[in-house]
Amino acid sequence: MNPRQKGNYYRNKTKAFLEADGWVVENIEVPKRIFVKGQMFYTRKDLWAGDLIAVKDQTLLVIQNKSNPVDINKGIKELKEAPWPDNVKKWVVIWKLRSSEPTIIEVNQI
Repeated sequence: MNPRQKGNYYRNKTKAFLEADGWVVENIEVPKRIFVKGQMFYTRKDLWAGDLIAVKDQTLLVIQNKSNPVDINKGIKELKEAPWPDNVKKWVVIWKLRSSEPTIIEVNQI
């Protein structure tokens, strides 16, 4: 599985996990086109450090997915530096191999 497929897999897994809990979830990655030496490449860029955005009741949640434990601190740092208001909850969601539930780090409490 290449990195893009792995990212898509865990993003979809997180979306399904949250939707099962009653959240309304949408992808907030922005597709981009890059031109290099006459060739066009497609890539994605996180919108303000988030992969997904979710709403439930009066709560707004921004999620950064991580499947590689080495990247957890990077995800926390990106969410802390992003221009989201303080009342928005920010989570880093980590999926461990063969896990049915993720580990959730709430960035607002760090």
